[in-house]
Parts: sequence; structure tokens; C-alpha cells
Amino acid sequence: MTERVKYDVNQLVQDLKKGYEPAFDYLFTTRYEDLCRFARAFVGSYDVAEDIVQDVFVRIWENNLKISSDISLDSYLYVAVRNGCVSYARRQRPHVGLEALSEMETEEILAEDWKYVWDAVESLPEQCRVVLKLVVLEDMKYAEAAEKLDISVNTVKTQMKIAYRELRKKFTSGEISVLFYYFYVGEGFNGR
Repeated sequence: MTERVKYDVNQLVQDLKKGYEPAFDYLFTTRYEDLCRFARAFVGSYDVAEDIVQDVFVRIWENNLKISSDISLDSYLYVAVRNGCVSYARRQRPHVGLEALSEMETEEILAEDWKYVWDAVESLPEQCRVVLKLVVLEDMKYAEAAEKLDISVNTVKTQMKIAYRELRKKFTSGEISVLFYYFYVGEGFNGR
């Protein structure tokens, strides 16, 4: 078994931009599983999450890495995976027929979707709901949410797991993708 080269982030980014295979291998083996777990939290299926993450890695391999020096590599990867999840959500979202669109204004459709999502979030147990809103809607890190609520980071992690589990019970895989789309891409709840 060959020993894997260890990289510091700056050298890794430079080597990825040049298309060096060992750099790509290192990136894949060190980031793949975490990115799959991240994607799975939103699409509900590990198989779909793997497809999304693999697509991101294929684009990086085929096009080399195109990243600005002022953006962190992990931020780049997570945004790329998030965008892949959003694309998946758009493809999975039930299509409304043209006849129905002519009868309903687009804003009415969006308002119904917002209410559906918001009601699901509001139905969560109180601590789950508060933690989810801080982490997702206010874009806080787990440590920041823990400090604000005066609870441990592990409690925040546990509450997020419970929140996602409860939301998965309420939504199909496609609907959880739409939920993810609204949280991360939509204009946000209550004027966010």
C-alpha cells in the first residue's frame, strides 16, 4: 500500500488547479464522506448524496479546481455540494401543469410552499426548532448557537439530528430537498 501524500491547504489548492492526481486523490479521500453526510442531511438518501458529491468531484477533476485564493477550500466544496443539492431539489420538485400555472399566480404557489415548510419547522419540539433556526436561518456555527443558548455544542448537534429526523418524517425525499432549497436558496422565512 502506498503512503498518501499529506498536503497543507494552500499547496493542495495549487496542485488541484494544476490537475495533479495525487492532490485530487487526497482531496477525495479526506473530504468525500463528510460531504456525503452533508448532502444526505438534505436529500434524505445516501445514494443520491453520493451521486451529488461524485458530480462535484468529477467537475473538479475535469476542469481542474477554479477557486479564488481568498475562498477556503472547504467552503468551496460545501457550496458546490449545496448547489448540487439545490439542483437535485429543482429536478425532484413536482411539476405543476401549465394549466394550473395559468390559474394560479406564481406568488400564490410560493406562499403555499412557504407555509407548508414553515408549519413543519414550527411543529418541531421547542429546543429543536430554536436550534434549527439559529443554525440554518441565522447561519450560526454550532458553537455560536451553543453559546447563545447557553448549552453544549453536543446538545446543539443532538437537537439538529432530532430536527432533521423529525422533518424527514414529515417530508418525502423530494420534499426535504425542496425544504433545503427554501432554507438555503429562497429569500428566507419572515423576510430573511
